[in-house]
Amino acid sequence: MSKPLRPHQLTILLVTTLLLFVSACGDEGPATTPNQDNKNDETELPPAFEAHFTQPEPGEDDDTISQTVIDLLDMTPEGATVRAAMYTFSREPVAEAFGDAVERGVDVEMVLGNLSTHYDGSDWTAVELLRDLLGDRLYICRDGEDEGGCIGERIQHNKFITFSELEDGSEHVVVQTSANLTHAQLQEIDNLVVLRYDTALYDAYRSYWKDLRAAQPDPEYNRVEVGDNSTRVYFFPHSNGDPIVDNLQKVDCESGADVYLAMAFFTNARRDVASELRALDEQGCSVHAVLRQDQHTGSPGAQVESDLRRGNIDFALFTYDAPINLHSKYLLVDGAFGPDSEHQSIVWTGSHNYTLSALRYNDETILEIRDRDLFEDFLDDWQQIRDRAQTVN
Repeated sequence: MSKPLRPHQLTILLVTTLLLFVSACGDEGPATTPNQDNKNDETELPPAFEAHFTQPEPGEDDDTISQTVIDLLDMTPEGATVRAAMYTFSREPVAEAFGDAVERGVDVEMVLGNLSTHYDGSDWTAVELLRDLLGDRLYICRDGEDEGGCIGERIQHNKFITFSELEDGSEHVVVQTSANLTHAQLQEIDNLVVLRYDTALYDAYRSYWKDLRAAQPDPEYNRVEVGDNSTRVYFFPHSNGDPIVDNLQKVDCESGADVYLAMAFFTNARRDVASELRALDEQGCSVHAVLRQDQHTGSPGAQVESDLRRGNIDFALFTYDAPINLHSKYLLVDGAFGPDSEHQSIVWTGSHNYTLSALRYNDETILEIRDRDLFEDFLDDWQQIRDRAQTVN
């Protein structure tokens, strides 16, 4: 039979039990932190790359790009920074979305080309709204003149917007599109890409925007910047060389590669690009090109068309009488690329047409992205474009 515990023994037992209990609670306590962290980890952030396309039907507007811009502006929180550079602008709902962001406390500034005017020189309604809503935060390159870029001699043809942050957790956001924010673009084929979490690319666009805003002419701008996330950006004008030719020369056809082009305007002044496409075909690459006929620009140039009609190039056109116009400007390469002939899936897109003005005289951007999923999105869009075009070769 056990002896009864003395008072001091009871005290020791109680203290020991209490310490064990506290220790056990202490072991369980921190376990709630990983659960909370896991809950935060489960909050899915938007993807680093996101693509949107317009494929309108005759008589039916496609406002995908305008609405995407509005949605992003609506998600921009107070204190965030937005910088935009657009060529022409007639979409009043988008202008109002920029104004709403300003009223919400978003720091918004815009550089605009000087061609959003009527024949008498008066502003389009959307530009009148922007002037009222943004005030001196709207800068129009060579306002009141017939033409002229901020940096280049001809036009400010850019179409991009940067966002410092969004309410969905996105940071350092770059939006690059081929579309102008106009009513006419609702009936044209275009694209838009959203890039997130790329600080170097974001900073490069912001720096270029500041140069546009400063409006110091520089025909030898020649600027190329590398991003953090398999991205690169080419800012124009360039006084020498041609980055499209340079990149096509890096494609290794012996190891196999597919090349896809969708280009709104392609003139004889850029025949070197067409010659490189023809050379790739002769070297065994699979080359596909869809262009748009345009009487005003003489596109495609006769020499360009002659090069693309040769060999096995898959060549198609949106003819003069096509009910829907092609306005996208992108090049896709899937295959061996670069000095090591490493397999790459690359998208080049932006505001840049294959014309002399785009290369030497305009304010323009080409954005390069190496990402398989984004490439697949663009390839799907290209196939839809090809299905709507008229086969030439």
